[in-house]
Amino acid sequence: MENTIKIRAHHLGCIPRFYRGGYDENFAENMKNICATIRQNPNTKINILVGKLDDLCMQCPHKYKNGCIQSEKIGKCVVAQDKKVAKFLKIKPNSTHTAKGIFNLAMDKINEGTIKSVCKDCIFLDNCIKVGINNSFRKDLNKN
Repeated sequence: MENTIKIRAHHLGCIPRFYRGGYDENFAENMKNICATIRQNPNTKINILVGKLDDLCMQCPHKYKNGCIQSEKIGKCVVAQDKKVAKFLKIKPNSTHTAKGIFNLAMDKINEGTIKSVCKDCIFLDNCIKVGINNSFRKDLNKN
């Protein structure tokens, strides 16, 4: 799939709430670049992954081969988050969507309560809730 970004299902909640603080520098730069690509071209194809490393994970300092080395608990937690978000949004693993379509769905459906439930073990939970959805991200997705 040419020009397709691979995104884990749980990252559909993370990307619209991304800010630079608290992340590893390489991970933050990669996230920033992926966000910029999505914002500049809302028709970018997004392939949804469940339980597999995505394009964001490729720069994670805890990535090892096909999983997370931060801890077994976190590795399992992240897979569970993917499954919960995919089920909640009624999207199939390995399905492909436009960035505009899938992120509008995620921003409309994933609220603070969803995040508190799905992401309860995430180290960025408090900041994610505090920051909320980046309104300029939503605006850029829907500019045309």
